[in-house]
Amino acid sequence: MIKEVPGRSEQFYNHFRNYRSLLHVLFWGIIAWSLYYLYAAKATSSTNTHPIAYLQFYYALRLFIAFGLSYSFLFFIVPLGKQKKIFWISLLAFFSCWYAVFIVLLKIELHNFPELSRRPENTWLHIILGQFYYFFFLFGFFIAFCYFVDINDRQKELQNLEKFKTEKIRLESTFLKSQVNPHFLFNTLNNIYALSLKKSEQTAVIIERLESLLHYMLYECQEDQVPLENEFLFTNSYIDLEKLRHRSDRCVVTVNIQGDPAQKRIAPLLLINFLENAFKHGTKTSFGKSWIDLDIKVEAKSMKFILRNSKPAQPAFLQGISEYKGGIGLKNVKRRLEILYPKKHELIVTDGKNDFEIQLSLIF
Repeated sequence: MIKEVPGRSEQFYNHFRNYRSLLHVLFWGIIAWSLYYLYAAKATSSTNTHPIAYLQFYYALRLFIAFGLSYSFLFFIVPLGKQKKIFWISLLAFFSCWYAVFIVLLKIELHNFPELSRRPENTWLHIILGQFYYFFFLFGFFIAFCYFVDINDRQKELQNLEKFKTEKIRLESTFLKSQVNPHFLFNTLNNIYALSLKKSEQTAVIIERLESLLHYMLYECQEDQVPLENEFLFTNSYIDLEKLRHRSDRCVVTVNIQGDPAQKRIAPLLLINFLENAFKHGTKTSFGKSWIDLDIKVEAKSMKFILRNSKPAQPAFLQGISEYKGGIGLKNVKRRLEILYPKKHELIVTDGKNDFEIQLSLIF
């Protein structure tokens, strides 16, 4: 079993995270000592006319209020960050409460301890701004501290969660791609079985061509993306393979590819499911003549794939029975598109009375 050893920055971060509570105690200890030192100096000054106990009580009250407001913001306001409307309303309510508390404390100080703010150069504006800056500085300092110790920890957890989601999507995409191989092989083996029953000479040719297709699927599709021209060669080879088992006078297949696929890449095996469905559902030769039309237009940064196939007329006793449910293949490719091309694709499936059409637009 291989154990991952964290780097120095990760070890430093974990060290502080493990002692988070102690750091909070240390932070407020420093703040308490600073305020005590400030008020102790004022209590022993010649201008003080109140018992020291009064100043100690006022000092403790300010510290308690600062403590309560700071952690109220941390535990009640910060978690609402993703709910924009509620967050801003709560933030406005919080600062309104903070301002009201500030005004009450200012009145208490000016009425009971005027000597704390009385200086020759002080005006009412100086006193108010001085008190406001005091609370603002303390609150801002606390938020900066929490960002380093607490909020940064939560962001780290969110980043790990995002990595987990990304890995989950990658594994799901790999699983969906792996399903293409057995699905494709299952359909092709059915074709070979049908030809073997007829003792067709084309059986050996199909097996030989199947080998080259499987080689591409197993060995050249391991990356997240493959050259677009290679994918086109694969789809053309598959179409040629299907043509071997369908008489040209019973199934007409037309392929039209426009544009230059060079220097462009695409997720592997993304188009093959559409072709499989077209040949599976659109070539019921026992019900009449069928056709399949494939049009692909490649542009500088996009591609349009249009595949149409006939729905041969069915006998009266079979009419109303849907043959176009798509099965595993179509569901598979829809999910792969959602994962691999989010907001970069458009898939339109049209199940008409006499034909079935797939329109896929991709942005590279």
